[in-house]
Amino acid sequence: MESNPLNPILETYEVSIECFKMAKKAVLERQQALIADDYKWLNQPNAQQNIAKTATEVSDLFVFSLWAAFERFIITYLQTKAIGLQKTVVPMTLANPLSEYVQKEMEYWTPKDILDLLKNVQSIDKNAIGKAKQILEYRNWIAHGKDMKKTSSVKAMTPIYTYQTLNEIVNILLLN
Repeated sequence: MESNPLNPILETYEVSIECFKMAKKAVLERQQALIADDYKWLNQPNAQQNIAKTATEVSDLFVFSLWAAFERFIITYLQTKAIGLQKTVVPMTLANPLSEYVQKEMEYWTPKDILDLLKNVQSIDKNAIGKAKQILEYRNWIAHGKDMKKTSSVKAMTPIYTYQTLNEIVNILLLN
């Protein structure tokens, strides 16, 4: 548990943003030069809107990916901490089975419960936990098909905001 799993995802997101900028530029150049090419989507009159729509969808997928990496990091972190509990359990014959059971069951804890547990880490700002819960709500909205009936209760999240919020928590845990 030495490295931050969010960094590679952020780097990939930044590359994708540059790719979308290049695509928009290609559309403009294509429209200005009227050059025939193999990219049919460049010829569409609404190519710019399609690129913007795709960029939004990709941003949502990066939020989803950042959350997934964050959640796996937290579960692995807690499982590692649970191994240390073996030294404190009496009788010793109970220590191993209890530790294994707790580690196994952590896989089924809800993300909200895990975030509530992290509130007990004094060095983690409670506001960061609150922001992470908002990201979780947005992640759930994405994961469950973006139900338009629920959009009023879900605040849109950007990958940068998501990274900054979750990264704050990850970095604190990496220090402990």
